[in-house]
Amino acid sequence: MATTFKNRNTPGVYLTEFDAFPPSVVAVQTAVPAFIGYTEKATIGGKSVFMKPIALTSLADFEAIFGTGFKPVYDIVEVYPVQSPGQSTTINWDFQVGSSYYELDQIGTSQFNLYYSMRFFFNNGGSNCYVVSVGDYTGLGSSPGGVSVQENDLLNGLKAIHDQVGPTMLVIPDAVLLPPTDPADPTKSGAFQNVAQAMLAQCGELQDRVAILDVYGSQTINQNNVGQALDTLISNFQNQLVSSFLNYGMAYFPFLNTSVVQTNDVNYTYFNPNPDPNVTTSPVGGSMLQYLLEQVADVTYPPNSVARQTVQEYIDDISTTTEVPGNPDDPTRNQAILALNQNLSNALPPYQQWQNVILQKMNILPPSGGMAGVFTLSDLTRGVWNAPANMSMASVISCTVKLNDGQQGPLNMPLNGKAVDVIRDFVGRGSVVWGARTLDGNSNDWRYIQVRRTIVYIEQSVKNALNPFVFAANDGQTWVAVTSMISNFLQGVWSQGGLMGDKASDAFTVQCGLGSTMTAQDILNGYMIVQVTLQMIRPAEFIELTFKQQMQGA
Repeated sequence: MATTFKNRNTPGVYLTEFDAFPPSVVAVQTAVPAFIGYTEKATIGGKSVFMKPIALTSLADFEAIFGTGFKPVYDIVEVYPVQSPGQSTTINWDFQVGSSYYELDQIGTSQFNLYYSMRFFFNNGGSNCYVVSVGDYTGLGSSPGGVSVQENDLLNGLKAIHDQVGPTMLVIPDAVLLPPTDPADPTKSGAFQNVAQAMLAQCGELQDRVAILDVYGSQTINQNNVGQALDTLISNFQNQLVSSFLNYGMAYFPFLNTSVVQTNDVNYTYFNPNPDPNVTTSPVGGSMLQYLLEQVADVTYPPNSVARQTVQEYIDDISTTTEVPGNPDDPTRNQAILALNQNLSNALPPYQQWQNVILQKMNILPPSGGMAGVFTLSDLTRGVWNAPANMSMASVISCTVKLNDGQQGPLNMPLNGKAVDVIRDFVGRGSVVWGARTLDGNSNDWRYIQVRRTIVYIEQSVKNALNPFVFAANDGQTWVAVTSMISNFLQGVWSQGGLMGDKASDAFTVQCGLGSTMTAQDILNGYMIVQVTLQMIRPAEFIELTFKQQMQGA
């Protein structure tokens, strides 16, 4: 485009600049998730940023603005054998001290997944993202009536991210913590379904993002009840999820046993510091934890020994350190807690086992956060046109449920098309993403995740590039410029392996002009219509090997 001057009445030298390059399409980012959920805080420079999309690039950024994870507190409860008529004696327990068995029960029902899902995301290759904090959980969850996840909060978070330019994925790990049905009317669909359908509706409306869902209720399934319970769980999820935009969503199963929560994240303050009056063995004036630590110390060290006296001081210091007044984020107090916790772990190895029980409980996470990281890593290393599958997940010890081919089949290709992508454990490879289908599995166009996401990528890139032409002359010169610009972009996508075809003309076509994509009336009405045809790449999902014997001499 030349820079011209209309009024040249004064003699002199004038400069005219011409663009060396034609307009081009700038590719949009493909893997920018928007996380929505509850956080410890939400402040920047002392000002609240609740219900505001905040761009982040690291976990350190998240912690500086939103704090760390929710801290559950556990009761130590003694449990006793139960014998049913005609059955052997059974008992569910978490750890043993002497001849007694104990269970760790969380106090209250509050639970929040966002923080550790963010860790899961970054551990799996995550980078740029947005976070919308819908509420503050500080001090919650330590009573039976503790605040829990609310449907309206998550829906308001979705509204907050609606107009934000940039996100390409919606992830709400806290959605699986919603109640199963409407509390006011149990006959209505549950709050999870309402949130999931709102996510899909936003994706379908904006056409610039997809929704990564967790299968509701997955935390209730384990290897012991995987049979009929799995069929019921999946069918309920599929039947209750009704949307016109299923091709914008993908669901993952099961929950995962992770290593996201580390040993140094859990200390003695996660155990109930108050005595339990309902437990006969609980000492008066001391916590159940202190009482059991003393029992272990008595067995570990000789009475009246220096080591025994030192350990007793550690045990007595538990309540003193915990009850120090002041800010719970005070570095000095936290350092004292960590040091004392380390002393207890070194002196009494069984205590480490009790901590590990809490670690195992907290490390069961929904897969959506980690999958957002897998999407990011796959896009960066292989391109958005490759399926985000057949990739091992980081920070995963195992799946909570180990499925076989027969169990995965109905999930991958259900009759209703609402496919559920499975994560499976493979020997030597760990936990591997073993599915790449959208919830619209019966559609030949939108069956696969990478097809939907590649189309979103191309649509949004071209859409942004066409904005400068909104008020350009709707004539042949503009049509040629637009056609050339889009063709050059698609040529690049094809050369990178993003489109199928032996040559570029087989992979795509771009048309724009009077008589081909527009009528004279379209031009009078101000319409410039560009038609793009693409030959998408689909995965070799089912690979068949054929073996044939050949007779000697044949």
